[in-house]
Amino acid sequence: MPSKLRKTMKKLFDAEASDDNIKVIGGETTNLLNLENIRFQWAHDIFDSIFANNWLPHKVSMGEDKNQYKYLTPEEQGAFNDVISFLVFLDSIQTNNLPNLANYITAPDITYVLARQTYDEAIHSKSYGWIGSSIFTHSEFEKIVYKWREGGVLLDRIDQITSGYQEFLDNPTDEEFILVAVKNYLLEGLYFYNGFQLFHNLASRGLMVGTQTQISYIQRDELAHCNIFKNILNEIAKENPELWEKLQPKIYELFKEAVQWEIEFSAEVIGDKILGMTTQSITDYAHHLANKRLKDIKMDQIFPKTKNPYTHLEMIAGIDDETTTRANNFEVTSIQYKNASILDGWSDL
Repeated sequence: MPSKLRKTMKKLFDAEASDDNIKVIGGETTNLLNLENIRFQWAHDIFDSIFANNWLPHKVSMGEDKNQYKYLTPEEQGAFNDVISFLVFLDSIQTNNLPNLANYITAPDITYVLARQTYDEAIHSKSYGWIGSSIFTHSEFEKIVYKWREGGVLLDRIDQITSGYQEFLDNPTDEEFILVAVKNYLLEGLYFYNGFQLFHNLASRGLMVGTQTQISYIQRDELAHCNIFKNILNEIAKENPELWEKLQPKIYELFKEAVQWEIEFSAEVIGDKILGMTTQSITDYAHHLANKRLKDIKMDQIFPKTKNPYTHLEMIAGIDDETTTRANNFEVTSIQYKNASILDGWSDL
């Protein structure tokens, strides 16, 4: 039987604990955030990098988007609506679920950076609300947000993600924590990105630039969040090598399942209906990202080796090279990372 984590989660404060035995999970912790006693420097670096890039959705002008939306093709409007609906779900579930994971993490440094990530996810929800109120009537946007009520692949995908998270909440073992961390890594590092490319594609044709500007900010945040969980997984692998090795087959299965869902959803929503995007480019991109994510947690790449089909769109996003200062082609606000040492260059993905 796998060992249970603390059945009642970690204590809010444990005066008997020693902060000299800090671990990602299963360690002792007072829960004090003593930032002069740093164990995981990467957590502090990522926090500072994100903090240096604070942004607010309502600072982005959306006047042109409202007019341009009317001139999108029906297929473009449908894809726009469905992707926004899915993004609303992804950031909503993260805002709610990240504290559940933090309740079992006994490394204050990591709790610290997860608190910042939770804030980011809430800001992303504010961004989708700003997009919705700028382009749609209240009733129109309500229909988009709750599109999953109609069933279909959107509801199926939401069920798949939430059931995976719920498995840990129902059975909080060491094994399930590692697996839910992998699921979170896949959400942050794979599930958003074909949808992001839709908005960059439209902006490359001068369409929906206000929306795309906000998506660029969100994408920058999600890359940082992906790196948080990459580091969490790599630390867990060092702390629990036998358990990590035992779970390798399950982790590969999670990657295969994630790629299958990403392709199925994006092919139905975007597919061959949008100028400049195809089912093949969606498939290639999913394989490309999944291989990168596997490599970053020191696992074998198991998908067909493909090049990134969207490098031209990532230049529009302004984050093709995170070590330099770039501005979105359609507005003047710089969206570069301030701390280039934290993240690999986007061109390496």
